[in-house]
Amino acid sequence: MTDAPNKKEDVQRILDYAEAVAKESRKALTVEFSQQHKGIPFSKASQVLQESLLAWFGRRDKSLKITYEQTNSTKPGEIRAVFIGETKKVRFKLHANATFTLAGGTAESSSYLKELNVTVDRRAFPN
Repeated sequence: MTDAPNKKEDVQRILDYAEAVAKESRKALTVEFSQQHKGIPFSKASQVLQESLLAWFGRRDKSLKITYEQTNSTKPGEIRAVFIGETKKVRFKLHANATFTLAGGTAESSSYLKELNVTVDRRAFPN
């Protein structure tokens, strides 16, 4: 008979799972953007990324509760969004960093997703 995992091992297992789901979301959202959101104005890309990520996690695993926290897009063509992830036992931050190719130099220029990374920040909360 094996012992039940201690709290630290349980937290580690949940964070490992959250990272695997985050990688899966990156692939799925990259495909979604290339098929459904190609050429959207860059001014709308942040909102579309936020809505798409929240919807994807909602469909993928209802036990992982993801809520939007903030977005930072200081450089043209870059979006850095932060979300709070939560399960019954663990809280973590989820970072979505996207780089877009812009067809022009304004916020209304057509944009095309170049790269998307979705990662779990293990240090965000003491679990």
